[in-house]
Amino acid sequence: MRRNIFSAISIFLLMIAFSMFGYDSSKWYGSFLKFLYDLSIFTPFILGGLGIISAILGIKGDIRMILIVLNAFLMFLFLGAYLIGVYGFQNP
Repeated sequence: MRRNIFSAISIFLLMIAFSMFGYDSSKWYGSFLKFLYDLSIFTPFILGGLGIISAILGIKGDIRMILIVLNAFLMFLFLGAYLIGVYGFQNP
């Protein structure tokens, strides 16, 4: 039973992080995601890390592997966007 809860937490954190990647402030959920971004620019990394940890503690098998890979992939996407934002948009 406990492993099911950890897998559900990992799925929930993955959905929140994915919705933060496609953030649109005009939607009904825009204020919640704006609040998450206002906490810190590293909030997606924290959510991804917690998602990976809870996936490791979750259901064994293919579900665990898929959740770990998806959370890690989303963290790499955020890392790329973060690096482009910090270093790519500097004035020459």
